[in-house]
Amino acid sequence: MLHLLITIIIAIFISVISLKAKFLTYGGTIAQFILALLIFGLGGIKWSVPIVTFFFLSSILSKIRKSKNAEVDKYFEKTGQRDHWQVLANGGLAGILVIINWAIPSELLYLIYVSSIAAVCADTWATEIGTMKKTKTVSIRNFKPVEQGRSGGISIPGTIGSVLGAFIIAVSSVSFVGENYFYLVFAVVISGVLGGLTDSFLGDTVQAQFYCSICGKITEHRFHCDKPAVLSKGFVDFNNDAVNFICACAGGIFIVLLKICL
Repeated sequence: MLHLLITIIIAIFISVISLKAKFLTYGGTIAQFILALLIFGLGGIKWSVPIVTFFFLSSILSKIRKSKNAEVDKYFEKTGQRDHWQVLANGGLAGILVIINWAIPSELLYLIYVSSIAAVCADTWATEIGTMKKTKTVSIRNFKPVEQGRSGGISIPGTIGSVLGAFIIAVSSVSFVGENYFYLVFAVVISGVLGGLTDSFLGDTVQAQFYCSICGKITEHRFHCDKPAVLSKGFVDFNNDAVNFICACAGGIFIVLLKICL
């Protein structure tokens, strides 16, 4: 009962801070509260530190980027406060994994968990750092120049941000794993970056992107300049949340492949 009470207090505390800081919408706050109950309650500190590190540092980074270059927000489907779908896209797999681990404890599950968070953190930091300032951006598919902020675009600052994001998550988890620290950091960083690149590739190929006939821009918004936009590429219902969830899954898959190969 004491553990449950502490878990609820911590979940409420994090949710209130997130709402007050305008990191989340009301729906996002409810989703985060439920996710926090699961992870804190079933996983304890070991499972909580990586995802808390991802959420708060990424939210702060997003606020900084927005203050420096808010113009790119017009390309993003969702900006500012994260809603419940974004919370579930980035943390839903983490919640599933902690439940499975509670029933069938496994260190491999923890590595998959950490790597899935490293992947979404790598993707988030690639976007935020890559669009912090005006910089050359190219398509991940054909390396042709694209507008900054467009799905599937990559840049040198963004790539550096991707590595830093995965590295931060790897470091946040090393003290909880009883194996070679260097190997863990290396494997999680590689898995996270590859997961983030998977996100970019899907963003450039199957994610829905729309053409605005008013301003002539390609955007993730179905409505732009107060008018319906026309599907330009991808599948109409395959949005950024779906891509982010696959990104998390990809991070977990890559760590398993590395464990098999190395």
